[in-house]
Amino acid sequence: MNDLYVGFFVSLLAGFIGSLVGVGGGIINGPYLSFLNYTPSQISATSLIAVFFSSISSSIQFLRKKLVQIKIGLILATASIPGTLIGVYLSNSFTYEQFRYFFAIILLCTATYLMLRHKLFAIQKLESKSNSEIHTAKYIKLIFLISLSFGAGIVSSSFGVGGGIIFVPCLIMIMKFSIKYSTATSQFALLFTSLSGLLLFVLQGRPDYQMGLILAFGSIIGGTFGSLLAVRLSSSFLLRIFSGLLILVSLKMIYDGLSLPK
Repeated sequence: MNDLYVGFFVSLLAGFIGSLVGVGGGIINGPYLSFLNYTPSQISATSLIAVFFSSISSSIQFLRKKLVQIKIGLILATASIPGTLIGVYLSNSFTYEQFRYFFAIILLCTATYLMLRHKLFAIQKLESKSNSEIHTAKYIKLIFLISLSFGAGIVSSSFGVGGGIIFVPCLIMIMKFSIKYSTATSQFALLFTSLSGLLLFVLQGRPDYQMGLILAFGSIIGGTFGSLLAVRLSSSFLLRIFSGLLILVSLKMIYDGLSLPK
């Protein structure tokens, strides 16, 4: 029961941070479930319950504020859904050691992105192209977007993180979206991507529904507040703190993986 109480407060933070920076609350929920010694597929499946409900709550807020680019969001979702099939297979194949090592890499990549995201946005704002160049690059951008979204689907279901760590940088660098529009559109796409992976795990009987619903409830509350603040809060200081936390958690997961009996 204590694990459920702790899980609720963890999910509050996960939902808040996930909607604020658009990377999905699974970045926080996943390590928590790992520390409870859930199997890799249980972690991914249970975490995706929270990611799904958090995405619903965040998307509603972002849609009301007209920050979601619906067409692009649907492209992201459609391209990522086939990748969730591979992700579910990988999640079922991971050993504890492999899962924790790879999840640690995901956390380190997320921390790096969060520390550099404003610089990436500043760089892309300086770029200027003519109409002919934009037209020529249109289909190339679309191919890149679809390919990377497919990878996001794999990552989403493999680790239960949603895929926002790939969606948001893609929208900033490829589509030249602002951070706020990238975050909102990413959350909209995560709604479909997380649901796809979750349904596959449900068919296999993987989720811990009690823990998943607790995480979902906390994520809804946290996600609602996060999406409300995302449009008016300067989050650079919060991102630095969160990035540092992710680095510490990733190192702990690597240590745990090394400490597991072979």
